[in-house]
This record gives sequence, structure tokens and C-alpha cells, in this order.
Amino acid sequence: MVESNDSDEGPVDLAVGKVVAKRFLIHYKCGEGGCGTVYKVEDLEKKKHFYALKAESNSASGGAVLKLEVAILRRLQGRKHFAELIQSGKRERYSYMVMTLFGPSLSYVLKKKVKGDLSISSTVRIGIQLLYCIKTLHDAGYIHRDIKPGNLALGRHFPQSRFLYMLDFGLSREHITRDGDKVLMRRPRTDTLFRGTPKYCSISTHERNEQGRPDDLWSLVYLIAELRGPLPWEDLSSKHDIKELKKRTPDTKLLANCPIQMLEITAHLRSLTYYTRPNYFFIYKKFMEVMKEGGFKFTDPYDWEKTVMAKKKRIRHDGESTSLHYIKHSADSGNSPSFCDEDFTSNPLGF
Repeated sequence: MVESNDSDEGPVDLAVGKVVAKRFLIHYKCGEGGCGTVYKVEDLEKKKHFYALKAESNSASGGAVLKLEVAILRRLQGRKHFAELIQSGKRERYSYMVMTLFGPSLSYVLKKKVKGDLSISSTVRIGIQLLYCIKTLHDAGYIHRDIKPGNLALGRHFPQSRFLYMLDFGLSREHITRDGDKVLMRRPRTDTLFRGTPKYCSISTHERNEQGRPDDLWSLVYLIAELRGPLPWEDLSSKHDIKELKKRTPDTKLLANCPIQMLEITAHLRSLTYYTRPNYFFIYKKFMEVMKEGGFKFTDPYDWEKTVMAKKKRIRHDGESTSLHYIKHSADSGNSPSFCDEDFTSNPLGF
């Protein structure tokens, strides 16, 4: 089979049945966006092993966006909550990388699997996992700059389906650079283009300031607020209007449906500058306070898992035993994310 699109322009269109690098068989297209096209592929060297292949045309940027993503994933290899990079390469018309194939995006799960607002139990556990992702990326020297539910995913199979993974680093920027033996923080630019998603970006990002670590954490705040109910700017589309409403919305209104600890987190974020290291451990402790006060455990079913269990009860005569079996295995500590203080106190780059 050959590529069904021989043009250098537009998304990379690889035909079903095509084999890339004599190893990865295209099964179907998962989706496409501004940063490339994603396919489900089968590893012909390991039958029934499936991965995601992301392809980007070389014409517009020389594969620069995908090259950035590859560099980031290489730096994150072996870290929890990130994809494993299997292989990358460059062809005449496109560049590609092969990585872990994940399950549905958090955006999809919230729209299709959850009725109403998310429970505080599920919300705070998502918050802790996302905080870990953000800190890990920052400690690798990068700012994500586009954190949103569509760029987060769950694993494909249990128990990975209980873990949140960070995706899509096409808008990321290196904020810690290496010059020989020296490790330096990049100076903020005075005039920047807008990067991100208006709904979730910080006010500082709206104002075209250089994005730093606090900006990713503001995206975390907005995401958590949305899990508990619509954001005040939910129905707005203009970047200007969204920015102005964000500026007018007090934290108490934004976080009215969230645990009180979120106000302490936003107060901390407001104290930060581009150069200031966020106190990730403080934020983690606040999340853990919510866990303790609510009697929540990482092994508790998430809201969307409860929906699945309810369906099993309706569909199967032995539904009760099926659900109990599921809960029993979910309660195994190895089947749920687990964190320690070191995950949030370490500072490998010294910034």
C-alpha cells in the first residue's frame, strides 16, 4: 500500500494497511489536529501489541513540532503518567513517532461517561495526578502551555485506566536550557504570541506575557473548577471577552463548588513570578487535606467507573459479583496511582 495523499501540504494521510519503518502496520486514523495525525498501529515484531503513531508533514515546519515532542518524551522516559517513546524517524514527506497508545481523553470521559459535575473525590484525585504531571514536566525543563482535558488521557486497560497521562507537547517550550555544564533558566521574552487554549490559560497568558511554571498551574485550577461545574466564561468565544471575565471573577466565585483549600492554592499562585519556583509540595498537601477530610482513597472508584459498574449490574444476571470483583481488584494498591512526599519536594534542576 502507498500513502493516499502524495502532496506535501496538509495533514499526513497514511493508508490503512501501510507499514511504516517495516514494522508498524496502520490500523486506522485516531484523529488529526494542528500538530499532526495520530494512527493506531500494530507492531509486526510483537503480534497484538498496539501503539499510537503520530505523523507530521515536513513541508510546513520541517517536522519541528514532532521533533520537540520526541525530545520531551525522551527526557521523560521512565516517568509515571507519560507515554513511552517506542521509535521515531523521518521520511521524505513526513516525520513520525511511535508511542504508548492510550485510552479515551479526559474530555471524552467527562462528556460521555459522567452525568453532571464530578464528585470531589474524583476531582481531587485528578488534581493530584495532574499536579504530578506538571511538576515532572517542569523538572524536565519544559512548560506545557496547553493543559486542558483534551490533552490528558486515561490508560487503555485496567489498571492503567485508573491513571491520568499527559499528552500533546506541540505547544511546549523549554524554560531551562543547557550550555555545556551550565543549566540556565531562559529569560522571559517581552513580546510573545498567544499559545494555548483561551478557556484554560492564565490571565498572564492572555496578556501575551512569557509563560512560566505558574501558568501551567493556573490551567490546573481552571480545569479543577470546571470539573465541579461550568466555568463562568463557558459560553464565550472571544479571547478578549474571556480574559476580561477572568479578571472580573473572584476566586471565591470561580471555586464556589470546590474545597476551601483551592483558595489557598490560588493565593499561592498569585504570589509567584516567572522566576519563582512554585511550591508543588504545598499544593499537594492541600489536595491531601481534601482527601483526608473527605475520607477518600486512591483506590475508590472514579465517577465514570461507577457508571460502568452500574451498567454491568443492569446487563448481567451476575452483575453484583462482577462489580464486587471489579472493586476488589481496584482496591489493590498497585492498581491505583500512589505518590510520596519526594514526588513533590524534589528539585533535580535546582530552579
